[in-house]
Amino acid sequence: MREWTDFAVVVGGASAALTGLLFVAISINIGPIGRSIGLRSRGAQTLVLFAVTLVVSIVLAVPDQSPLALGIELLVVVVIAGAGLLTLDRRAEREQDSPHLARTLDRVSPNVLTLALTAAAGVLLITDHEWGLYLLVPSAVVGVVGGIANAWLFLTKLEDRDP
Repeated sequence: MREWTDFAVVVGGASAALTGLLFVAISINIGPIGRSIGLRSRGAQTLVLFAVTLVVSIVLAVPDQSPLALGIELLVVVVIAGAGLLTLDRRAEREQDSPHLARTLDRVSPNVLTLALTAAAGVLLITDHEWGLYLLVPSAVVGVVGGIANAWLFLTKLEDRDP
């Protein structure tokens, strides 16, 4: 598992940087986002997505960790993130006049795929299939690229929101 340290460092660094950029994007548009529970919830979902890739990178970089321990940690991350994402999704859906941006983010959200791949990696590691680590690669790619797409929509599409 030592071979995965560089991967963890790259993904963790990218996720941390993107999290910071998302905070900037949200702060620039704080007025419209602050007035909409749907937009706040979708922004928080994007933060959770970046946080998942960051935390997975952190637990992957832990030295001398057994595959069993890593698998359990990955499943804990998925359960906590899944609960948070589900709660945020329900909050966003409560808004009657959901802005176009929130509906777009809902359609393009990579949340489920990122969590499913991470959970599958965890289960495979727990069942002594170390090749499950390779599922963390598409999970990280989907999480980072999907999060970038969500952040881009925050920056470019707020003007298109419904009244």
